[in-house]
Amino acid sequence: MQGFAALALVALLPACATVVEGTSDTVTLSTNPAGATCTVDRNGERVAAVATTPGSVRIGKSRHDLNVTCTKEGYQPATVAASSKFTGATFGNVIAGGVVGVVVDAASGANNRYPSEVRLDLVENPAAPPPAPVAQVPSPVLRPASHERLRGPGM
Repeated sequence: MQGFAALALVALLPACATVVEGTSDTVTLSTNPAGATCTVDRNGERVAAVATTPGSVRIGKSRHDLNVTCTKEGYQPATVAASSKFTGATFGNVIAGGVVGVVVDAASGANNRYPSEVRLDLVENPAAPPPAPVAQVPSPVLRPASHERLRGPGM
């Protein structure tokens, strides 16, 4: 019976990070001020979006970093990179001799982790300069060319 339990344990170890860490992360996006729209791209491909900050997205793990871009009317767009970090759960595969588990964890991205929160500070757009004053051009006044024309015939 103990041999069966040990065999079952070894069978679970081959994808240690996949089992322990999972293959996706939840990332909360927030901005100062709140109310921005954010997109999340990885390798030039859109992987998630938040209509209004703060908000959370579930993203499949990968060794590739995320690029988070947030926009809000009246503010300059802001972009930040969220780095993917290697986790130590894969070392359980190495200790147990589970080369297959290392490959599974690497392929699924389970041996990586994204930050749980990404925060961006938005900068206000500079105030638009006031419109230049319009030069006042005097309006033409129509005047008779001579007093003679104003007098009728025989006056």
